[in-house]
Amino acid sequence: MKKANVITKNSKLARVLNTHLQGKINLARLKLISHFVIALYKVQTVTIEKLANAFDTESGSESSLRRIQRFITNCSLDTDLIARLVFNLLPK
Repeated sequence: MKKANVITKNSKLARVLNTHLQGKINLARLKLISHFVIALYKVQTVTIEKLANAFDTESGSESSLRRIQRFITNCSLDTDLIARLVFNLLPK
């Protein structure tokens, strides 16, 4: 069963990330990051399996787990870019 507000939360977060990361990360990775952040907020205790289970997608948790593992293995994030994102999101 798909939750009604899932697409709204993830797409809003993906838009914010895309604005702050200035198109330096492709859309698939932005969507994964938005799922990841929302899942972290939900579970609060981090294990990759819990995060995969918390992803609000139509695919199963095994698929989300493999997606997370591929992302961690293949993607290197620019730490300066992430730091700028965090500081831009903080209240002035």
